[in-house]
Amino acid sequence: MEFYQLEAFVKVCEQKSFSKAAQSMFLSQPTISAHVMALEKELNAKLFDRSGREISLTPAGKVFYQNAINILKEKQKAVQELKYFMGSVEGELRLFSSTIPAVYVLPALIRDFNKVYPKVVFKVTQADSNIVLNTVARGAVELGISGMKIDNQSLMFIPLCLDELVLATPLSWPDVPNKIINVEDVFHQRLLVREKGSGTRRTFENELKKEGFNPDHIKIVAEFGSSESIKQAVKDGLGISVISKRAVEDYTEMNLIKIFYIGGIDLTRYFYFVFKRGKTLSPNAQTLIKFVVDYLKAFCFERLDYRGET
Repeated sequence: MEFYQLEAFVKVCEQKSFSKAAQSMFLSQPTISAHVMALEKELNAKLFDRSGREISLTPAGKVFYQNAINILKEKQKAVQELKYFMGSVEGELRLFSSTIPAVYVLPALIRDFNKVYPKVVFKVTQADSNIVLNTVARGAVELGISGMKIDNQSLMFIPLCLDELVLATPLSWPDVPNKIINVEDVFHQRLLVREKGSGTRRTFENELKKEGFNPDHIKIVAEFGSSESIKQAVKDGLGISVISKRAVEDYTEMNLIKIFYIGGIDLTRYFYFVFKRGKTLSPNAQTLIKFVVDYLKAFCFERLDYRGET
């Protein structure tokens, strides 16, 4: 029994036609027929019922079809793992990433990764952390990057880098000693927030609850789907916002807004790689995780601060 015979059999099953299977495999119809006949002879079982131009699987064929699928999947897995072992990392790598790491972390990370593995093409989908986690949990994508960690035994989390939330304000805000604002004072201000599935918002609200504050008492003026929109709204004086420090570095350097720190609560968090527990990751995904972990270990892992080369 040969792999090409199994591939021909599976293709006939999928196309429900010997001629269409032959066309899709760029082979002649007699060749496809010969491959299937060789299988039937070796198995001593009829795999297809033929009635004119129509074909259908026999009971034996139905049993063998699923086994053939599994054999070919294992073959592909073995080839991928061998390529990984031999250092062949190439092809597409799909990622779901929450907003902040997608915009402010991934570009530098992908740049440095591609210097070592130039044949890997990234396909990045940006979404809020809640969507990222749900997409990974249901197996629609193998690897995600999230701004929050949840208690889900089906998911594995690996720290990628550290992030800090700050209070962004218009330039008209008065300066305060050490740039520290009391958390109680935030409740009296007009606040701009991200959507409810955002890791940034979840982190802020969770920390408030830990310290005995009720997030429902915050005066929310507007809810935005991106940090860029919030930055512009802060600059224009619509309100203030708790936001990733990474996201506002450009605006603070250009003196468009001010940033302060909120006293009394811990607003540091991690960004995480997330994937399904027990799932074998593709060579590309494994290599990316190892690349980042090795980089962080080499440059003081405790900081967990990936910004790439300058």
